[in-house]
Amino acid sequence: MSAIRVDLTDEDELMENRNFVLAQKLAKEYCKKLRKEGAISITQMGSSLRKDEFMGNSDLDLLVVYEKPVKKNIKIEYNEIEVNILRRGKNQLVKLLIEGNPVDLIALKFGKVLFDKGTLKNLRNKNFKPTKQTIKKWMHTASFNLMSASHNYSLPACICCYFKSLHHAARDFSRAIILKEKGELIDGDKHIIKELKFLCPDLIEKYGLILEGRKNFEKFEQKCVETVYIKRNELGRYLLAAEDFARRAFGIALNMKLPKVNKLISYLKEKYEIYHFHGFSLSPERKELLIGLILKDDEVKISQYDLEKERFI
Repeated sequence: MSAIRVDLTDEDELMENRNFVLAQKLAKEYCKKLRKEGAISITQMGSSLRKDEFMGNSDLDLLVVYEKPVKKNIKIEYNEIEVNILRRGKNQLVKLLIEGNPVDLIALKFGKVLFDKGTLKNLRNKNFKPTKQTIKKWMHTASFNLMSASHNYSLPACICCYFKSLHHAARDFSRAIILKEKGELIDGDKHIIKELKFLCPDLIEKYGLILEGRKNFEKFEQKCVETVYIKRNELGRYLLAAEDFARRAFGIALNMKLPKVNKLISYLKEKYEIYHFHGFSLSPERKELLIGLILKDDEVKISQYDLEKERFI
């Protein structure tokens, strides 16, 4: 699918959140195009529904349903907005809702229906609920985003991507915590912060810190960070804040103790001559934490920590 051209008027240019206006125009134009291509339901979801939460680097997310199965999602770059078109066959959508797939549940419960031939209306009456799989999916996506941010910290390729990954990690770890503790499906930063006030009040300031970093990512310099530990300054304090969400979520949602990466590096420092930290990978499925290090002789060292056995292997 080709990108759609949308022009903003002078009046739109003067509005406080120009990209939010652009996202709404894009949603309408893609809705017209997708209807012509056989869509039976189109739902807009995520931050593009909330002006106060839509940032300059936010995405426009659309869930599009067809009568027949489809295999491919579509991602389109439009100026500063990434348009994500998640495509489902009608039966595929029902299966994913039964399984508790988070993005489909969020779209069904909180999404704005742009077009519907009755499919969404019928499904909303069936009261699909989150499952254990919902928590697993959120833990997976949050861990993946935290991993991406950790590699972007030590060797930054995209500062915007760094803060976006941290935000998504903190958001999905928080969603997993809230679902585990209260059995509730949550969407939107304001609602997440509201729930954290009761469940994890010490994380509220850190969530705000990460949001502020994402809003002001252009203020940060893109430079290599060659330190043994994750430093609590500049980019590092945001990564450490997101790590706290991971540690809390692993404990609450998975009953698993996740140690601090810097503490594990201290242990490894006694065994190796470390030049600098080089990212980590966190897998709730494999119950492991991989820490990447560059040693003094430029050797790459990957150390595997078993979260179940609580030791390096």
